Amino acid sequence: MTPELRLAHTLFPTRKPDSFSAAFLQACGLALEAQALPQRHVVSSLEAMEVLVTLNLDDNTYIATLLSDLNLEPLYSIESLEKQFGANTAKLVNGIRRLNQFKEFDVTTHSDEVQTERLRQMLLAMTSDIRIMVVKLGYRVARLRNLKREDEVIRKQIAEETQLIFSPLANRLGIAQLKWELEDLSFRYLEPETYKTIAQQLADKRTERESYIRYMIDTLSSLLRDDGLHAQVSGRPKHIYSIWKKMAKKQQGLDALYDLRAVRIYVDSVTDCYRALSLVHSQWNFIREEFDDYIATPKENGYQSIHTVIIGPQGKTVEIQIRTHDMHQYAEHGIAAHWKYKEGGKGYDANLEASIKAMRQLLEARSDSDVFSEISTELQTQNIYVLTPTNQIIALPQGSTALDFAYAIHTDLGHSCRGAKINGKIGTLTQPLKTSDKVEILAIKHGEPNRNWLNPNLGYLRTSRARTSIKHWFNKRNRDANIEAGEQLFQREIKRLHARQIQAKTIAQVFGFEQEKDLFDALGKGQLNERQLLNAIQKQLQPLLKTQPIVSNSKIDAISVGQNASPYVVGAPKLRTQLAPCCQPKPGEQIVGYVTRGRGITIHRVDCTNILNLSANEQQRLIEVRWSDQPEEEAIFLMTLHILAFDRKGLLRDVMSKLTEFDVNLIASNTVTDRDERTVDMQLELEINAHTDLSALLDQLEALPNVEEVSIEQHKESA
Repeated sequence: MTPELRLAHTLFPTRKPDSFSAAFLQACGLALEAQALPQRHVVSSLEAMEVLVTLNLDDNTYIATLLSDLNLEPLYSIESLEKQFGANTAKLVNGIRRLNQFKEFDVTTHSDEVQTERLRQMLLAMTSDIRIMVVKLGYRVARLRNLKREDEVIRKQIAEETQLIFSPLANRLGIAQLKWELEDLSFRYLEPETYKTIAQQLADKRTERESYIRYMIDTLSSLLRDDGLHAQVSGRPKHIYSIWKKMAKKQQGLDALYDLRAVRIYVDSVTDCYRALSLVHSQWNFIREEFDDYIATPKENGYQSIHTVIIGPQGKTVEIQIRTHDMHQYAEHGIAAHWKYKEGGKGYDANLEASIKAMRQLLEARSDSDVFSEISTELQTQNIYVLTPTNQIIALPQGSTALDFAYAIHTDLGHSCRGAKINGKIGTLTQPLKTSDKVEILAIKHGEPNRNWLNPNLGYLRTSRARTSIKHWFNKRNRDANIEAGEQLFQREIKRLHARQIQAKTIAQVFGFEQEKDLFDALGKGQLNERQLLNAIQKQLQPLLKTQPIVSNSKIDAISVGQNASPYVVGAPKLRTQLAPCCQPKPGEQIVGYVTRGRGITIHRVDCTNILNLSANEQQRLIEVRWSDQPEEEAIFLMTLHILAFDRKGLLRDVMSKLTEFDVNLIASNTVTDRDERTVDMQLELEINAHTDLSALLDQLEALPNVEEVSIEQHKESA
């Protein structure tokens, strides 16, 4: 027998030798290689495997665990492991390595409930696959088993981390075996004398208690079966940590606890719950003050079950919980799950908890390890979790930037922000952050927000809090200053679009303002942004330039489009759209698009009550849409685009990439470089669809490094 097969058989003694795949045996070989290397780490992958084999996970997870030994990391890159074991295994190994290297735990920093909950969620969000966290918990159990050889300071630090972070995570994932051992071992090192006292009191009686519970399970099963009641009975003796928590909560000694022996009865219906209760109480006396009916009166979190404590055979007390299978599922996997009321459940993340719920149900199906390959175990989360320089954790929506991060910490820091270091390197303010990024804001004294931050085309902001703070700052300025700033913005966009024939009064009327100054004031305050302004100007330009009819939202006649017409987003006709069920718009009716979170664009009638009642902030999510039988057949315009920039390598490539992104066709170009001044003057002849979002195109071209000015020189319709 080879060393690899011998190790495989040691780990799984009941499996047949021919059941081990070649990949599994190769992983065993690398794990043995890691064992032979000088030990530089306190936990080996084989020690983690010894913990995880009882969970009946899939072989892919076990292979990744064997390969995750820290001694192998400098010898085998993720790329080399992918070639040998495949992408899925390499992805798991990479995630395990990342979690094993994360060293930002600090009990003093994350001692309050909000911070500890964010830390747990951050660790979960760092895992692209929930099995990575399961392996991490296996490593943590192995670490605790070895902890007795460590110095007292290290023992206390690891135990506190475990009690604060990893035990609750194991509880949340529903991995009872790991949770109990994590709790008991960490308690052993944090409260050694108390642990020893309870352990000594239980030592002589543990075998007796386990035997007693087995007897009660058999007795109850027979009692219920004889009465024709279909039921499942389970039970276990309490562990030392849970016993201590109950003693501390009730301020009672060990002998006074009623639930050292606990049994659960699962039945099919509420009626069966009360039938089972009646049978139990008819057989044994019960302690009235310990009886709770959480079915008739559920807990605030929705938890339902009947709890009773009986005086069983030999005069010993037994706690019995009776519930339906659905109640058990809700208690274990629902929004009101066990951890929600035991840990406080601060900062609920619906997407993350949905993923955790699926994984917990998956782990309960341990009788079939192949189920792992049939269900996606990838975690989804609506938030990212970002670290401050002092390791405080800030929760932000997905896609948030360093500027969002600054405003989340303090409004003044956001106003004064001029840059950011992300993981020690200078990053851009538009760069989306990732979970576990450490961000340091670079600020100036008495800084003011930049109006460009409100431009959605530039991608500075994701959070409404940041946008609201900036708008509030501009609102506090006096009206004259806002009018002046708004007029400058209007003239700038008119120049960029080569649209001097469009009057400010016309655009003011588009937005419902009587006076030009009211338009300028709204622009100056940030109530209207550059994208809305440019879209309005572009819409006014098109009738002056084209002869081919395009369906418009204004003064639309229902017969101008076919009954089979479909809506599309102006500037992005391939975006997914759906008709709103509230107003059910019909082809030809005036419509507007609302950008939903994760469900594409919802099309409403412009007079829909839900649209009319949108808040000012929600109105920012409205987008122009139109009806068309064939939106791709809109008019094509020839435009001359002028770009002035300082020369640099890759400038033309970046410009071309941006044009391609907006589906713009380059017809001809004339580029003049001034070598003395190091400037570049580009004249680009372009073919642009009528639905192209010129606002976003110009803004994003102007945002390219070294670009100083972007404008439209002329328009004409393509023949």
